[in-house]
Amino acid sequence: MKIIQSHDIQSKLMDVILKAKKELVIVSPYVNLTYSKQVSAALIAARNRGVSIDFYIRDDATNHLSKEQVLSMGITPRLIPNLHAKLYFNELTGIISSLNLLSSSIGNSIEIGGQLETAEELDELRLFITQFIAPHEVGRAAAPDPNAWMKDAAKPPIKKTQTPEIKHSRQQEFGSVLADFLAAKVDRNTHIDGHQDGSLTIRAVGNTFTVQVENTRLVSNQLALIAVVSGSEADRFLAKASAHFTSPDYVRFIQRGGKGHYDLLKATRKEKLSAKSLEELPQAEKQKLLPEIAKFLKEVQAYKADYRS
Repeated sequence: MKIIQSHDIQSKLMDVILKAKKELVIVSPYVNLTYSKQVSAALIAARNRGVSIDFYIRDDATNHLSKEQVLSMGITPRLIPNLHAKLYFNELTGIISSLNLLSSSIGNSIEIGGQLETAEELDELRLFITQFIAPHEVGRAAAPDPNAWMKDAAKPPIKKTQTPEIKHSRQQEFGSVLADFLAAKVDRNTHIDGHQDGSLTIRAVGNTFTVQVENTRLVSNQLALIAVVSGSEADRFLAKASAHFTSPDYVRFIQRGGKGHYDLLKATRKEKLSAKSLEELPQAEKQKLLPEIAKFLKEVQAYKADYRS
């Protein structure tokens, strides 16, 4: 990380906003850009070009102006009690700063910041959001009943003709279809990134997940669903797992991260896939995976909520 001097912070902030193509995360407890039209215009432009914007502000009875400011830009603020952190990043770079998005801070205050320089630093920032900020959002849905899926599965299937939505899904990449499905069924703020190796990174329900097809000397065409967990959550897995993870179709275990790496909760699918990558799967198989992945996310959410309680 590189130190940003006070006179450079606004230009670095503008770079983050203007260069965002897919993802933009703004964490600023207080917002008032009445006299900083350049910043507000850049945020509106990012929204208009289809950038997914998560804008976190402080939930406080005296902070109504910040909420009004964000709403005036056509962005729905995400309200976080006791928020004090200030950070800004897109899919490629970001900054951590003492700067609130206030005209007085941008134009007059003495501030300092740090410029992210590596992909690893950016991943650390994303993990900070999913572990320490997003879970506290006011209005976030409570942890689901993990047995609700079993009740739904017991209902007789309904025969349907091919809907426009299904036809549309045939023309989209699996990650895009999965993002829409999870946004509708699990978390409206779901964000998914695809990688060159065919894996998907999902950020939803306050956590980071990975979906990948594993092909090694020992296994082939094996779907793996992975969630980041804390060390304490990993320690309680043997005692608590059976209460939250109910599907007999997956084998679950904890993969310890070791020094410098996070512990992971991993679920591997017993039934092998018919292809070596998600995109190569036939449409019917892709459709079958959507609720399975959604169920895993909900189970992890419930497991973590049980730990916090």
